[in-house]
Amino acid sequence: MSFDNVERSVLDDARKDAEKILSNARKECDELLARAREENKKKLEEALQQAEAAEARETSRQIGVARHDGRLAVLDAKNQVIDEVFKKTAEYLRSLGRDDYRNLLSGWIKSLSPEIGGTIRVNPKDSILFDDAFMKRINKGRAGQGLFTGVVPDPEISGGFMVEGDTYTVDFSLDSKLAELRRSVAGELAKELFES
Repeated sequence: MSFDNVERSVLDDARKDAEKILSNARKECDELLARAREENKKKLEEALQQAEAAEARETSRQIGVARHDGRLAVLDAKNQVIDEVFKKTAEYLRSLGRDDYRNLLSGWIKSLSPEIGGTIRVNPKDSILFDDAFMKRINKGRAGQGLFTGVVPDPEISGGFMVEGDTYTVDFSLDSKLAELRRSVAGELAKELFES
């Protein structure tokens, strides 16, 4: 065999080997690309699912916040209506005629235990209501510590009265009575005003 034939034969074998290596490399490359494409597709799908889930969670959170804010706004509006009811009640009580207002105060005083007595503190404009005849009427049937000994004008009291004994103070001021009334009837008032 001539040198040219040997060279050709070696080159042909090398070409065949190179084609085989190249073919295997192409095949491996195609397989690697296919796997990479499949992995990227899966990662993209997972990322989209996570983004959709995150968006759904954020939307749900925002809806929850909006509902909460809405409930607070409704509650605030309801409280404003209830505040207005009690404000008008206070205005009504403060606008009572002299006799009606005196009868209201007399009723509150008579509701006190017979052992509660002392100095009565009232708004300066109300002190005229507590004349001698009124004091005799409210002290009727009371004795000892249960007697009301006098009236002291107090500009801190907007209406109603406070009784100061030696060791206690009883608050029957309009502000206190309205606050007490609010605590006791606010729930029922809200049901009546807002539930249909």
